[in-house]
Amino acid sequence: MMGPLQRHSVWLLGDSGYPNLSWLLTPVRNPRTRAEELYNEAHGRTRRVIERTFGLLKARFRCLHMTVGSLLYSPKKVCQIIIACSMLHNLALRRQVPFLHEDGPDNGVVAAVEPVEPVYSDEKEAEEEDIDNRESVIQQYFQ
Repeated sequence: MMGPLQRHSVWLLGDSGYPNLSWLLTPVRNPRTRAEELYNEAHGRTRRVIERTFGLLKARFRCLHMTVGSLLYSPKKVCQIIIACSMLHNLALRRQVPFLHEDGPDNGVVAAVEPVEPVYSDEKEAEEEDIDNRESVIQQYFQ
């Protein structure tokens, strides 16, 4: 049997509006330990960096902005598009290419994404597994 950290090598970060899932790490509501507080602080700092980055990318590449539509591709293809946009954005920064849109960066506002629910036969078992996963991350990295 694999432990929680062996099942996933990467996780998505979500805010407290999302459920805690084995592949989606959310903040601990009402942290009781210093490790949980440290986890929440690191989670918040990381999410802010990601949101600023998404804001810059969406300002430079309007195809990523929700006012234009959405990327209706497979997750793998969307990742490739985001990586390509990131590389082009970095090149544009080095070459001092200005943003083409008057509004410039949109200050990191990220469109809400509907969470995808995993399919479990036993909802209580699923919830316990997801909490165990987050606790394992906290124990391994924040103790």
